[in-house]
Amino acid sequence: MSPIDVKHLRYFVGVADELHFGRAAAKLAVTQPALSQQIAALEAILGVQLLVRDRRGVVLTAAGEVFQAQAIEILAQMETMVEVTRRTAFQNEQRIAIAMVEYTDLPFIVPALTELQKLYPNVKINRKEMVSTQQIKALITHQIDIGIGVLLTNEDQTANVSTRFVLDGRWLLAAPRIHRLAQVKVIHLTDLLDENLIIFSRNVNEPLYDAVLASFQRAKVEPNFVYETTQAQIGLRIVKDSGGLMLGADYVLRERHDDIVYIPIEGLPNLNVHIFWREQESSGLVLDFVEFLAEAALRD
Repeated sequence: MSPIDVKHLRYFVGVADELHFGRAAAKLAVTQPALSQQIAALEAILGVQLLVRDRRGVVLTAAGEVFQAQAIEILAQMETMVEVTRRTAFQNEQRIAIAMVEYTDLPFIVPALTELQKLYPNVKINRKEMVSTQQIKALITHQIDIGIGVLLTNEDQTANVSTRFVLDGRWLLAAPRIHRLAQVKVIHLTDLLDENLIIFSRNVNEPLYDAVLASFQRAKVEPNFVYETTQAQIGLRIVKDSGGLMLGADYVLRERHDDIVYIPIEGLPNLNVHIFWREQESSGLVLDFVEFLAEAALRD
């Protein structure tokens, strides 16, 4: 027995709905003779008569009514199957895992995400909290697709990973406008001796925190960290209330207050922000996002 295909089902349902070959042919965008041939072929495959044609139109036989109901159900199931399959494949292709330290609040992330969503409206972003060294390992093991963060001088472990420098951050000291250091043009670490200092928590970025401590040690200064924060806004509120001086990257300390001054600091680790992704990456989604990040950083 020859197989029944989707075309047979669609054509039969079309005729059964219209009960008229001419109208059904027009609706299905086929010629009436071609439609008649397909219905005749279907009846031959089944070995039963499904339709009775007379001058007034078409009448379904009892077998035809049963076949119509079954055909409608099968076509609906097939449409659902196609939709679910395509949606699943589409979603899989449109997922991207990125890693960063969210505390840094890098200014180019949101504009880049906006551009990515314009090009890929259904993209799903899976964000992971990782420092650069963790990002590189996660890229190699395919846990993430893109990493964004500061790569310290002693952390160049980027074998099998592509890198792109996007931002040269600066260290700033946030101080009350009435503080004795408020009029200084550039802060040296020795200027901070015996000052109450606020810094990001070591849990935020352990390698960078340790590098900051090492910088103070080289300057022979024991930093008096009175508060370690996971939220830059909290640190700035403490500064505003004269509870201490806050160290942070310029891109972290973007929230400005009239009664706080922001002074460049010398002697701390470089804040060179990079994008990381796998070498030989073939995903258009990933490569597009890399470009959006780089372009947004350039505009910032």
